[in-house]
Amino acid sequence: MSKPGTKTRFSIGIICCLSVFQLLAQATLSADSNYVETGNAFQLHLQFPSHLGKPADTLKFGAWADIIPQENILEQSDWITVENGYYSKTLTVLFFDEDSLQLPPLRIALRNGDTLQTNALDLVVKATPAPEDLNDMAPVKDIHREPTDWTDYLPWALGILAIIALLWLFYYLAMRRQKARLLSRSVALPPHELAFKKLEALKQKNRIATGQIKEHYAELTHILREYLEKRFNVPALESTTYETIQDLQKSDFPPHLIAPLLQLLEQADLAKFARIIPEASFHDSSFNLAHQLVEETMPVYSENSET
Repeated sequence: MSKPGTKTRFSIGIICCLSVFQLLAQATLSADSNYVETGNAFQLHLQFPSHLGKPADTLKFGAWADIIPQENILEQSDWITVENGYYSKTLTVLFFDEDSLQLPPLRIALRNGDTLQTNALDLVVKATPAPEDLNDMAPVKDIHREPTDWTDYLPWALGILAIIALLWLFYYLAMRRQKARLLSRSVALPPHELAFKKLEALKQKNRIATGQIKEHYAELTHILREYLEKRFNVPALESTTYETIQDLQKSDFPPHLIAPLLQLLEQADLAKFARIIPEASFHDSSFNLAHQLVEETMPVYSENSET
């Protein structure tokens, strides 16, 4: 077999070189425009046919280090497959110096060990224009207003509720103090004096004339039971009429007043619970009887007794 001649070897070398250059030139670097303003984000696009192989995950920018610092490369997308069988990646970069420059070819490593090389890219970086006067400026945009929501009024509603709660608290404390003062006054009074005052207040209400029979006898018996409980130390307020009479019989309550008291309490119970209206003559007599019971059973102090 004869060795290939000089011309043959030269032709093979040319073919190999063309194949290498063809492989290197099959990656494309492009931009949406060859003009870019300083300080504005600018996008560059890398692309090569997918049949050449899959790109490596990392992309090295050493060839651009003197033109675009690493921190000026703001973002780079992942390699994606686009139509017509191409791999594509987008880079977002910044330029700050006004200049005419050329981005050197960038090498793209493939997973099979091969390397692709992009074309160089000429760019013109222009300074961002500033308006000479206010009339050249773009109109100021109106504030973007969000739609009204019920939560916008929540602080006001909570504030109003807090004020209402405070007012109610002040009212409650004031009423409590007033009640305490009235209670202290009533506690300081002897039982018979307190009973006389309440009987007089009941008389002034004149509930019989207005048809409040049940309410009249409920208050009358309460006054009388309260007096008996304090004066004779019996649970008259919590006991039935029969139980109250039994307890009084064991105390120093005058025996001759047991029958009148029993009649008064029984008639009042009928008016309160059975709504049986007593005879008209009983209204005055029951009131006078209650007054008499207090008067005849109240303690008697001698002039020389010490208080």
